[in-house]
Amino acid sequence: MAKEIMKVEILNKETIKPSSATPHRLREFKLSLLDQLYPDIYVSLLLFYPATSDHNDLVNISKGLKSSLSETLTRFHPYAGRLKDGTLVDCNDEGVVFVEARVNIPMSHVLKKPDSFVLKKFLSGDLDDSTEAMRGPLLQVQANFFQCGGLAIGLSMSHKLTDASTLGLFVNSWAATTSRSDVTKTFSYFSMSSLLPPMDPASVPIPFEAREGQLITKSNRYVFDESKLALLKAKAVSQGVENPTRVECVSGLIWKCAMAASRSRLGDERESMFMQAVNLRKRIVPPLPDNSIGNIFTLAVADIKGTEIELHGFITNIRRGIQDSSETAANGFKAEGNGFASLCETGKEMANIDSYVSTSWCRFPYYETDFGWGKPTWVCPILKSFKNIFILMDSRDGAGIEAWCSLPDEDTALLECNQEFLTFADINPSISY
Repeated sequence: MAKEIMKVEILNKETIKPSSATPHRLREFKLSLLDQLYPDIYVSLLLFYPATSDHNDLVNISKGLKSSLSETLTRFHPYAGRLKDGTLVDCNDEGVVFVEARVNIPMSHVLKKPDSFVLKKFLSGDLDDSTEAMRGPLLQVQANFFQCGGLAIGLSMSHKLTDASTLGLFVNSWAATTSRSDVTKTFSYFSMSSLLPPMDPASVPIPFEAREGQLITKSNRYVFDESKLALLKAKAVSQGVENPTRVECVSGLIWKCAMAASRSRLGDERESMFMQAVNLRKRIVPPLPDNSIGNIFTLAVADIKGTEIELHGFITNIRRGIQDSSETAANGFKAEGNGFASLCETGKEMANIDSYVSTSWCRFPYYETDFGWGKPTWVCPILKSFKNIFILMDSRDGAGIEAWCSLPDEDTALLECNQEFLTFADINPSISY
């Protein structure tokens, strides 16, 4: 019997506005230089929920989600606005997109060796359309109802406002509002513009734009379970880093193996650069509360120029880059050569080196997102398909790590034959629930 072709049928699409108007004093949210440097893309998240009796009532589920979303937007008012002049968000309450969709296959079919190309179909809008992210809604939601009664909720939030922490705060606040479990939590808005004011948009260097050849079609998933992470950490220990974190170990291994793949094709003399997203909430002086909303992170930079580097060398370089970025944040980004000018210069040179960008979504409470019908069985990140991007996320048990890697096809093939990599990583296992 032939396998059924998946179809995602759009049932309804509408605009959701805040349940109360945004006060005039909050009508403008200023972007920072960091916000300007990040590309016009959506940061997206998919949450999969197994079938329950509640999911059979599509109309009431959607009604409840839309009503609670409207209420949530009063606490996250910039997302109902629009980008303006490249320097701010006009919090004009224009609204966000909400889409209802029906999927003609069981959810289990999607979770069997999940494919990033298929997963994108559960998101509203086109992730690879920068114009939509730049001029359109800053938040898009799609509720996908599967044939079996399962439900997948997809969120796409503008990267100009959103980091991994903010994404987690938003989705959990929306879920709490839906389930009426806790709607009293307050949030603190913080714009990095107070430390890094925006530049004239015409003068802003953009190191991360999608140049020709920088986009690929697919991300690939690798899983590092708790037992293999323990082995990896034992191998990674060195005098430079005596207690490497899970994220440092996985990041270092992926960088090492991706670099080896690229150099085997393009030559051993190529310089390799690794940029790690660093949450600044606890590194700014004075520290910000965990519930601070905004794009409050920077990129720590590490590089490798030599050959025959051991794993601990990659991890030591990553740790040193993070420490340098922390010192810069603690100094209020005022130190001479604070890294942002060099980051911009780096963007100009990326064509001549192998550059990788990694972001960790670990330790954020995505798996706590309960809309009233239980916690998700699987959560995954989705990003625009830039080349050489890695996203790390906790596995459902909180002990392992799932890594999504966007590499050129040739490098992916070499990575998946690398015995050191395969010692610790499983290639896209199915999700059971």
